Amino acid sequence: MRLRNIIWCAGLALVGCAGHVDQAPEQKTIRAFYMKKLTVNLSESVEAIPGSKQFASESKLSKDFAYSIHKHLVEEGLYASKPGPNVGELDITIDYLRRYKMGGRALSRPLVSHQVVVSQGNQTLAKLVQNNYTPLYGYFKAVYVNIERAIHQWDEKDEHVDADNISESLVEDLEEKFDL
Repeated sequence: MRLRNIIWCAGLALVGCAGHVDQAPEQKTIRAFYMKKLTVNLSESVEAIPGSKQFASESKLSKDFAYSIHKHLVEEGLYASKPGPNVGELDITIDYLRRYKMGGRALSRPLVSHQVVVSQGNQTLAKLVQNNYTPLYGYFKAVYVNIERAIHQWDEKDEHVDADNISESLVEDLEEKFDL
C-alpha cells in the first residue's frame, strides 16, 4: 500500500511537471501595411481602337489603383506611412486586361490577375495570388453596373470604379490572411 502511494505521488508530480510549458515569446504580428511597390500592367483586348486616347493610360490606371488601395487601407485602419515593426511591406503587381464592347468605345468587365507579396525587411511573410477574375459588386450595385455595361454606357469615366472595387477586394484579402 505504501509503495503504491509513493508511485502514485511520483506519477502525479511528473504529470504536473509535464503539464507546464514555457510560452514562446510573442511572435510579431502584422497590424498595418506599407505600400512599397505597385506595378500595373495594362493590356487591351482586340476590340480596342488603335491610337485612341479615350481611356486611361497605364500610368493613370496605376494612379487610380494606388489611390484606391491607399484609401481602403486607411478606411480599415491598416495604413502605415513607413515600414516598421508590425508593418507588412506590400509589393503588388496587377495584370489588367481592358476588355471592350464591340466598337471599342464602351467597356466590358476587365480580366484581372494580381500578386501581393507581403514582407518585412528581406523576409517574405506571405504571397497572395488571384488569377483571371473580374470585379464583382454587391447585388444592387451589380444590377446598375450590368445595365450600364449592357447598354454600352460603362466607359472611361467609370473605369476607376472597377479599380476601386478590385482594390477593396485586395485589402479584404489582406485582412483575412492576417486576421485583422
